[in-house]
Amino acid sequence: MLVGMPPPLTPPDRPLPAELSEASSHGYNCRCVARHFGLDPAPYGELPACSLSERQYRRLLAEAAKLQDKAKRLAAARDVAGAHRAYGRMRQVARQLDRTDIDLAAVSDLATVCYSAGDLRNARQCAEAVLHVYRVSTTAIVHFGQYAELRMIEGSREVAERVLISLSTEEGDVVRARELIAGQRVRAASRKAAGPGQFPPELLDPHGADELELRILEARVQIADGDPAGARAALEKILAELESIADIAEVREQVVSLQAMAVAERARVRQAGGEDADARTDLLRLSARHAGGPMAAKADIGLAEARALEGDLPGAIAAIAAARDELATAGLTGDVADASHALGTLLLMAGDAAQARDQFEHAGKLWTANGDTAGLRRLDVALARCAAMDGDWATAEEHAARARESARTSGEWPDRLHTDFVAATIGFARGEDPRSVLDLLLPLTLAAAEYRFEFADPRARTAWARDVAGPATALLMALLSQLGERRLAAELIERLCAVGAYTGAAERSLELTGALPALGPTPSTEDDRLPLAALGSVTASLPLRLAPPPALRWSPASPMELDPWLGLAAERYRLPRPAAETVETWPAARPGRETFILRFAEAGHTFLTWRTTADLDTVHLHPIDAALVGTAREYLDAASPTPHEGESVADAVRRSLGEDAFGSFEGEQRLARVLALNLLPADLVERLRRAAAEGRRPLLRVQPSPSLAGVPWGLLALPDRRPDRVLDIAGIGTCFDGDERVLDVADVSLLAPAGIPRRPPAVDGPPVYLLDPRIPGQSAFGELGSVLGKQDATSPLIRHLDGRLADGPVLPAAASGLELVRRTDTDRLLLTELLAGPCSRLVFVGHVSRVRDEYGAQTALHLSCGADLPGTAAPIGVHRPFTAADLALSEVDTMPARVALIGCASASDFGLAEPFGVLLAAVAAGAGLVAATVWALPTSAAVSGADPMSELIIAVDTALGAEDPVTELCAWQRARLARWRAQPGPAGSPVFWAALTCLDATDDGKTWVR
Repeated sequence: MLVGMPPPLTPPDRPLPAELSEASSHGYNCRCVARHFGLDPAPYGELPACSLSERQYRRLLAEAAKLQDKAKRLAAARDVAGAHRAYGRMRQVARQLDRTDIDLAAVSDLATVCYSAGDLRNARQCAEAVLHVYRVSTTAIVHFGQYAELRMIEGSREVAERVLISLSTEEGDVVRARELIAGQRVRAASRKAAGPGQFPPELLDPHGADELELRILEARVQIADGDPAGARAALEKILAELESIADIAEVREQVVSLQAMAVAERARVRQAGGEDADARTDLLRLSARHAGGPMAAKADIGLAEARALEGDLPGAIAAIAAARDELATAGLTGDVADASHALGTLLLMAGDAAQARDQFEHAGKLWTANGDTAGLRRLDVALARCAAMDGDWATAEEHAARARESARTSGEWPDRLHTDFVAATIGFARGEDPRSVLDLLLPLTLAAAEYRFEFADPRARTAWARDVAGPATALLMALLSQLGERRLAAELIERLCAVGAYTGAAERSLELTGALPALGPTPSTEDDRLPLAALGSVTASLPLRLAPPPALRWSPASPMELDPWLGLAAERYRLPRPAAETVETWPAARPGRETFILRFAEAGHTFLTWRTTADLDTVHLHPIDAALVGTAREYLDAASPTPHEGESVADAVRRSLGEDAFGSFEGEQRLARVLALNLLPADLVERLRRAAAEGRRPLLRVQPSPSLAGVPWGLLALPDRRPDRVLDIAGIGTCFDGDERVLDVADVSLLAPAGIPRRPPAVDGPPVYLLDPRIPGQSAFGELGSVLGKQDATSPLIRHLDGRLADGPVLPAAASGLELVRRTDTDRLLLTELLAGPCSRLVFVGHVSRVRDEYGAQTALHLSCGADLPGTAAPIGVHRPFTAADLALSEVDTMPARVALIGCASASDFGLAEPFGVLLAAVAAGAGLVAATVWALPTSAAVSGADPMSELIIAVDTALGAEDPVTELCAWQRARLARWRAQPGPAGSPVFWAALTCLDATDDGKTWVR
């Protein structure tokens, strides 16, 4: 009797293939097919299925279908034991039917269940068994002509291979994982190309859900291959596409499962990159959507870890223990192991190494039983940390060595980076041979620092730098200090300071003539009679990547000693090292004038390296204790007119003009002395004085670290002696014999990062003035109102502009100076037009927004731009700010050689984690010199009977038209300092003029485009 599928039309035309002779199953009902054609059944064997009646066959087939549905429901509910039982019965029925396709469906589903439970050994065995039987069955199918069965077992192979993709990924075998993914895509395309009815609908993926699952697996492969940045971008696109098919009934349940997979992966990437807040958001979403289930329990573990970091350690431990119990009830041993590891981590954080070790070892038993190699690598790292805490260095090193070897074998370079760092930390703490620790620590630190540039998202870059590269760099700087390796440490600082510009846009993608949808109503603004020269916040997207540092050269006589180490880091951790132009790290020397080059970098403490153009190969390196930098910041923040959180503009200005800040000579001098004692080393002060005494005033060029971006370097007092102990504030005067400031002995300017690519400037032509633009929707007295106040023909600034007009044409064209102020047409369209032609300088006076968070480098000019103009910034009512990203993306790609950005903290780029705002965007576009301010400027409305804002603008415009703008502006500031000493009144306070600085890149000798 032949039951089930229709028989083939012709009998097998050749002997039984050898590979089928030992097979326990040849394929669907193949023995019955042999008897049907009158063949000798002996070689094929006889099974009970051959004697089933049609009714018996259909009953068993229906039972198999019900069992599969039941098993799938149990698996979805994470009832692992129940799913195992159901699939076991399904396999018994499959053998009764001699239906290999049903058996393979059960085993492939079991592979998935075992993998989700963390039972990696059985998951692999099931998946490999499916592929083996698939090959044998294919041979049988061809022999007997039962091609319909081939289509039925195709889905089981796809499921099994997806398990093997995940297992290969976890083991670092990304080559095999990618091969399996590619094979699945080829077969999917072949099925879709086949005629109608050739394959079951579920194998044709009509809505693309299966392809999205493959892309999630591909994102995991990217992570394993050292590209979490690319995986992060891929996951964002996948989640968007899943949302678009979420309402389709046929795939609704599958989409929910895939969304959970993708969100969990994104949370993992975010957490690894230090984006704790965003990772927590993902985990909260998973916990809420899957409440009461294992997925929520897994998310709750991640949330508990974050809870511990916020200080609630007992609550976090209790939450993880509860989640672990729930996971254990579901039989998810892999997740139970993860929970025990998380508990151990919290206990270790609390200093309880003994209990932590118990938890880690519990996790290790489960990982061992499950064959989880990656888990065992985590176990060794954890036990190494426990042993190190107990001072058992031999055991700690044994575990660390095993973890490193496992990571090396796996090929997963992020794991290798992590395990190497653990080993280096143990070696440093134990006091091993520092050179051996250096051989391990220096390449991994360079690799960690370089890797941040692989992230497209600025928040991810910032978090990676803070939480991954930062600790490695801090440890390395401590080791280099111990070894006396001043040159390597100084070069590391040079590299940290060389960060480049935003890049990644192959073509200009922002058309400034485009249009946007209609806007909402204009928000009201608060009337404030003491406005700052700029205020406001910008929320903007950054569709650009940050370029990594280029190749650097230390001096004409000496290459970078770091170069061989960079090569080793690239080789060891598989980092790409694209060929790049070598860039000098020093500016050109000016005849008869010594130039001092100062660079500050933060790596645990703040480190200063300085040298001079007269002696580039002599290294001066100074660690500045974090507490000293903190004290300097505290005093500076208290005096700065930049508003504190929750502080009004008026209150900030009043505070800054108070007796303890910039309102009195004594308060200002105290600030200048505190900053100097904490930030200027004795050898630098002595060398500055000596250089000034020998002839022409030297030039001090500073690239500050983020913590020191607001320091007015020229105002700092020069100590005559150093204290032999830490002084309290009352004792600082004992270190000074007079009131000599940096400005008294040197000219000062900012130093651009070496990695900023430069374009040639615009052709020389008329000056361009954008003065106090009218901002749509803003009153003259609001936050984005007038910075110049009421001007008339007799005002000093208007008389100055009239003089400029008398000397020749200016842009935009005007008949009088008044026509250049408070225009309504000074938007990004006009800016594009003006900068497209010849121009000698650009003077912008108005509002500059500074982002108040740590992400990205989004500063913005507030022009007369309506919200209907395109840009990356979110509109403020009916106005859209013009950001650095807009400048980088638009056709505005050339700046005049000299630029002034007179606005609130327009030089704040250096205070951001990524120093590329409008200041450095102007340099990248061709500006050799940019005048800007390091804090928020109070307008002239802050004092009566004087116009300090107009005085500053006139001084800047005059200096930009001179041969040496830096010298001119520093001379003007010296004159203001002399007036302040003689007449310390509010109108002459340094709050109005000391914030002004120049970023001078004219002598850097670089005109290059990345």
